[in-house]
Amino acid sequence: FVQNGQKLASGGLYTRGLPAHLIGSFPKSATTATEGSESAMSTATLSAQMAMTKVTECARHVLSQRRDWTELADRSAYAKPANLAEASGRLRKNINYFKVNYVLFMMAVMVLCLLTHPASMFMLLGLGASWIYMFVVKTDPMVINGRTFSDREKLMGMSALSLVIIFFLSSIGSVIFMGLGLGCAGVAAHGAMRVPDDLFLDENADNNGFFAFLKPPQPGQATI
Repeated sequence: FVQNGQKLASGGLYTRGLPAHLIGSFPKSATTATEGSESAMSTATLSAQMAMTKVTECARHVLSQRRDWTELADRSAYAKPANLAEASGRLRKNINYFKVNYVLFMMAVMVLCLLTHPASMFMLLGLGASWIYMFVVKTDPMVINGRTFSDREKLMGMSALSLVIIFFLSSIGSVIFMGLGLGCAGVAAHGAMRVPDDLFLDENADNNGFFAFLKPPQPGQATI
Protein backbone atom coordinates (compact mmCIF):
# COMPACT_ATOMS: atom_id res chain seq x y z
CA PHE A 1 0.00 0.00 0.00
CA VAL A 2 0.98 3.63 -0.49
CA GLN A 3 0.82 6.66 1.74
CA ASN A 4 -2.39 8.55 2.59
CA GLY A 5 -3.54 10.98 -0.14
CA GLN A 6 -2.23 8.78 -2.95
CA LYS A 7 -4.01 6.38 -5.29
CA LEU A 8 -3.83 2.64 -4.65
CA ALA A 9 -2.30 0.79 -7.57
CA SER A 10 -4.40 -2.31 -6.91
CA GLY A 11 -7.85 -0.76 -6.54
CA GLY A 12 -7.65 2.75 -7.92
CA LEU A 13 -9.26 4.30 -4.78
CA TYR A 14 -8.24 7.58 -3.21
CA THR A 15 -7.48 7.24 0.52
CA ARG A 16 -6.78 10.80 1.60
CA GLY A 17 -7.27 11.19 5.34
CA LEU A 18 -7.98 7.50 6.08
CA PRO A 19 -6.11 5.49 8.67
CA ALA A 20 -3.53 3.12 7.28
CA HIS A 21 -5.28 0.01 8.71
CA LEU A 22 -8.46 0.87 6.75
CA ILE A 23 -6.79 1.26 3.40
CA GLY A 24 -6.71 -2.47 2.74
CA SER A 25 -10.40 -2.93 3.64
CA PHE A 26 -11.70 -1.62 0.29
CA PRO A 27 -12.77 -4.52 -1.96
CA LYS A 28 -11.15 -4.57 -5.35
CA SER A 29 -14.35 -5.89 -6.92
CA ALA A 30 -16.21 -2.65 -6.13
CA THR A 31 -13.57 -0.61 -7.88
CA THR A 32 -13.56 -3.01 -10.84
CA ALA A 33 -17.35 -2.76 -11.15
CA THR A 34 -17.16 1.03 -11.08
CA GLU A 35 -14.48 1.07 -13.74
CA GLY A 36 -16.53 -1.37 -15.83
CA SER A 37 -19.65 0.81 -15.66
CA GLU A 38 -17.63 3.89 -16.58
CA SER A 39 -16.12 2.01 -19.52
CA ALA A 40 -19.59 0.93 -20.69
CA MET A 41 -20.87 4.50 -20.44
CA SER A 42 -17.91 5.84 -22.41
CA THR A 43 -18.44 3.15 -25.07
CA ALA A 44 -22.13 4.03 -25.36
CA THR A 45 -21.30 7.74 -25.61
CA LEU A 46 -18.69 7.06 -28.28
CA SER A 47 -21.14 4.91 -30.25
CA ALA A 48 -23.80 7.63 -30.05
CA GLN A 49 -21.31 10.26 -31.23
CA MET A 50 -20.20 8.07 -34.15
CA ALA A 51 -23.82 7.42 -35.13
CA MET A 52 -24.65 11.13 -35.02
CA THR A 53 -21.55 11.90 -37.09
CA LYS A 54 -22.59 9.40 -39.77
CA VAL A 55 -26.15 10.74 -39.84
CA THR A 56 -24.89 14.33 -40.10
CA GLU A 57 -22.46 13.50 -42.90
CA CYS A 58 -25.17 11.60 -44.81
CA ALA A 59 -27.63 14.49 -44.41
CA ARG A 60 -25.07 17.02 -45.64
CA HIS A 61 -24.21 14.83 -48.63
CA VAL A 62 -27.88 14.43 -49.56
CA LEU A 63 -28.68 18.13 -49.15
CA SER A 64 -25.68 19.07 -51.30
CA GLN A 65 -27.32 17.24 -54.23
CA ARG A 66 -30.66 19.06 -54.15
CA ARG A 67 -31.57 21.32 -57.04
CA ASP A 68 -32.35 25.01 -56.77
CA TRP A 69 -35.93 25.47 -55.61
CA THR A 70 -36.39 28.36 -58.07
CA GLU A 71 -35.61 25.93 -60.86
CA LEU A 72 -38.22 23.57 -59.48
CA ALA A 73 -40.86 26.32 -59.39
CA ASP A 74 -40.04 28.00 -62.71
CA ARG A 75 -43.51 28.99 -63.94
CA SER A 76 -42.36 29.42 -67.55
CA ALA A 77 -41.41 25.72 -67.73
CA TYR A 78 -44.92 24.36 -67.10
CA ALA A 79 -47.12 23.04 -69.87
CA LYS A 80 -49.97 20.58 -70.14
CA PRO A 81 -48.83 17.21 -71.54
CA ALA A 82 -50.40 16.17 -74.83
CA ASN A 83 -51.00 12.58 -73.77
CA LEU A 84 -50.28 10.02 -71.07
CA ALA A 85 -47.04 8.89 -72.69
CA GLU A 86 -45.64 12.41 -72.65
CA ALA A 87 -46.72 12.87 -69.03
CA SER A 88 -45.02 9.63 -67.95
CA GLY A 89 -41.85 10.58 -69.84
CA ARG A 90 -41.73 13.97 -68.14
CA LEU A 91 -42.35 12.38 -64.77
CA ARG A 92 -39.49 9.92 -65.20
CA LYS A 93 -37.02 12.64 -66.23
CA ASN A 94 -38.12 15.05 -63.51
CA ILE A 95 -37.87 12.36 -60.82
CA ASN A 96 -34.36 11.60 -62.03
CA TYR A 97 -33.39 15.27 -61.85
CA PHE A 98 -35.37 16.57 -58.83
CA LYS A 99 -35.38 13.37 -56.75
CA VAL A 100 -33.72 14.94 -53.70
CA ASN A 101 -36.15 17.87 -53.80
CA TYR A 102 -39.06 15.46 -54.16
CA VAL A 103 -37.89 13.43 -51.17
CA LEU A 104 -37.59 16.60 -49.07
CA PHE A 105 -41.06 17.67 -50.22
CA MET A 106 -42.58 14.33 -49.21
CA MET A 107 -40.84 14.51 -45.83
CA ALA A 108 -42.28 18.00 -45.28
CA VAL A 109 -45.77 16.75 -46.16
CA MET A 110 -45.30 13.84 -43.76
CA VAL A 111 -44.28 16.20 -40.95
CA LEU A 112 -47.30 18.42 -41.59
CA CYS A 113 -49.61 15.41 -41.47
CA LEU A 114 -48.05 14.32 -38.19
CA LEU A 115 -48.44 17.82 -36.74
CA THR A 116 -52.17 17.56 -37.34
CA HIS A 117 -52.17 14.35 -35.27
CA PRO A 118 -50.03 15.13 -32.17
CA ALA A 119 -50.70 11.77 -30.50
CA SER A 120 -49.37 9.88 -33.50
CA MET A 121 -46.38 12.21 -33.74
CA PHE A 122 -45.36 11.71 -30.10
CA MET A 123 -45.85 7.95 -30.39
CA LEU A 124 -43.66 7.88 -33.49
CA LEU A 125 -41.01 9.93 -31.68
CA GLY A 126 -41.17 7.44 -28.82
CA LEU A 127 -40.62 4.57 -31.23
CA GLY A 128 -37.65 6.37 -32.74
CA ALA A 129 -36.18 6.99 -29.29
CA SER A 130 -36.59 3.31 -28.40
CA TRP A 131 -34.73 2.29 -31.57
CA ILE A 132 -31.90 4.70 -30.74
CA TYR A 133 -31.70 3.36 -27.18
CA MET A 134 -31.71 -0.29 -28.23
CA PHE A 135 -29.11 -0.05 -30.99
CA VAL A 136 -27.02 3.06 -30.23
CA VAL A 137 -27.08 3.79 -26.50
CA LYS A 138 -27.41 0.28 -25.07
CA THR A 139 -24.45 -1.57 -26.56
CA ASP A 140 -24.45 -4.43 -24.06
CA PRO A 141 -26.20 -7.68 -25.08
CA MET A 142 -29.83 -7.92 -24.00
CA VAL A 143 -30.45 -10.62 -21.40
CA ILE A 144 -34.00 -11.66 -20.39
CA ASN A 145 -34.54 -14.53 -17.94
CA GLY A 146 -30.96 -15.67 -18.44
CA ARG A 147 -31.20 -15.76 -22.26
CA THR A 148 -28.95 -13.51 -24.32
CA PHE A 149 -30.50 -12.04 -27.47
CA SER A 150 -28.37 -11.31 -30.53
CA ASP A 151 -28.52 -8.07 -32.52
CA ARG A 152 -30.49 -9.84 -35.24
CA GLU A 153 -33.08 -11.02 -32.73
CA LYS A 154 -33.29 -7.51 -31.29
CA LEU A 155 -33.84 -6.11 -34.79
CA MET A 156 -36.59 -8.62 -35.55
CA GLY A 157 -38.27 -7.99 -32.21
CA MET A 158 -38.17 -4.20 -32.53
CA SER A 159 -39.43 -4.40 -36.12
CA ALA A 160 -42.37 -6.60 -35.13
CA LEU A 161 -43.19 -4.37 -32.15
CA SER A 162 -43.04 -1.24 -34.31
CA LEU A 163 -45.32 -2.75 -36.97
CA VAL A 164 -47.87 -3.79 -34.34
CA ILE A 165 -47.87 -0.33 -32.74
CA ILE A 166 -48.01 1.53 -36.07
CA PHE A 167 -50.69 -0.49 -37.83
CA PHE A 168 -52.75 -2.05 -35.03
CA LEU A 169 -52.46 -0.07 -31.79
CA SER A 170 -52.45 3.49 -33.12
CA SER A 171 -53.39 5.68 -36.07
CA ILE A 172 -49.77 6.21 -37.14
CA GLY A 173 -50.21 3.91 -40.13
CA SER A 174 -53.15 5.88 -41.52
CA VAL A 175 -51.30 9.17 -41.01
CA ILE A 176 -48.22 7.81 -42.80
CA PHE A 177 -50.29 6.54 -45.73
CA MET A 178 -52.10 9.89 -45.93
CA GLY A 179 -48.79 11.76 -46.01
CA LEU A 180 -47.34 9.41 -48.62
CA GLY A 181 -50.48 9.72 -50.75
CA LEU A 182 -50.47 13.53 -50.66
CA GLY A 183 -46.73 13.66 -51.31
CA CYS A 184 -46.89 11.24 -54.25
CA ALA A 185 -49.82 13.17 -55.72
CA GLY A 186 -47.87 16.42 -55.53
CA VAL A 187 -44.77 14.84 -57.08
CA ALA A 188 -46.81 13.25 -59.89
CA ALA A 189 -48.58 16.52 -60.68
CA HIS A 190 -45.35 18.52 -60.77
CA GLY A 191 -43.44 15.89 -62.71
CA ALA A 192 -46.12 15.63 -65.38
CA MET A 193 -46.50 19.42 -65.82
CA ARG A 194 -42.82 20.44 -65.64
CA VAL A 195 -41.21 20.41 -69.11
CA PRO A 196 -37.73 18.84 -68.66
CA ASP A 197 -36.25 20.05 -71.97
CA ASP A 198 -34.04 22.65 -70.28
CA LEU A 199 -32.72 20.29 -67.60
CA PHE A 200 -29.22 18.85 -67.65
CA LEU A 201 -29.92 15.15 -67.16
CA ASP A 202 -27.25 12.65 -66.16
CA GLU A 203 -27.36 9.74 -68.59
CA ASN A 204 -25.82 7.37 -66.03
CA ALA A 205 -28.19 8.31 -63.20
CA ASP A 206 -30.79 5.73 -64.19
CA ASN A 207 -28.21 2.96 -64.01
CA ASN A 208 -27.18 3.96 -60.49
CA GLY A 209 -30.67 3.55 -59.04
CA PHE A 210 -33.06 5.98 -57.40
CA PHE A 211 -31.38 5.85 -53.98
CA ALA A 212 -27.86 6.38 -55.34
CA PHE A 213 -27.89 9.90 -53.87
CA LEU A 214 -27.73 8.34 -50.39
CA LYS A 215 -24.34 6.76 -51.07
CA PRO A 216 -21.36 8.87 -49.98
CA PRO A 217 -19.02 9.88 -52.80
CA GLN A 218 -15.89 7.85 -53.41
CA PRO A 219 -12.51 9.43 -52.56
CA GLY A 220 -11.57 11.77 -55.37
CA GLN A 221 -15.07 11.71 -56.88
CA ALA A 222 -16.51 15.10 -57.68
CA THR A 223 -20.03 15.93 -56.55
CA ILE A 224 -22.46 18.08 -58.50
